[in-house]
Amino acid sequence: MFRKKHNVDCDYCKYGYVLSNGNDCVCDKLGIIQRKNKCSKFTYEPLKRIPSPPAEPTKYSEKDFLIE
Repeated sequence: MFRKKHNVDCDYCKYGYVLSNGNDCVCDKLGIIQRKNKCSKFTYEPLKRIPSPPAEPTKYSEKDFLIE
């Protein structure tokens, strides 16, 4: 999110909307284009990013907390 360079993908572009087929997208600037197009109009929109799910908590047993 805080990197200067981002992957050019319509999923994260301010102007792009991915179509239901998943391969194409509608761009407000260029019309219908390929999704992985190297677009010069790409503007990163952080609110379109879907965060990865949190890691599962580690399972501890009572034995792990015993001091010997």
